[in-house]
Amino acid sequence: AVVSTQSTGDKLKSGMTRLMRNLDTNQDGKIELEELSKMMNVEDNFMKNFVGRKYLSRKDFNKIFSHYDTDETNYLGKTEVMALINDILKHIETSGRNVPIPILQTTFNQVMKICDVNRSGTVSKAELALLLSCFE
Repeated sequence: AVVSTQSTGDKLKSGMTRLMRNLDTNQDGKIELEELSKMMNVEDNFMKNFVGRKYLSRKDFNKIFSHYDTDETNYLGKTEVMALINDILKHIETSGRNVPIPILQTTFNQVMKICDVNRSGTVSKAELALLLSCFE
């Protein structure tokens, strides 16, 4: 039997160092959401199913809303709106690449100023209709 001279703590530290070297691409000592997302298997962009359409049918609109309303509250919260914006921008602006978090946050703030008519902090179906009408 081979006896390891490395303690469990040393093995853990070595593994963490390798993990940080691979994930922390900007070398700031932190793993940011964008860096982590590059390593995760992300589902195909749902919004690409609707590209090239001049109008959305009510059925398509309801599919979009249901897809992003992951907690089934009939409103889109911050993370759900950000997922929708990410998919839209990913197709329009970044040719399928992940949208940088600062751009996503800025766009989210702008969208909420325009679309969150009742200032609830969420987006209703009617408010989502307003948002999607901007992306013909």
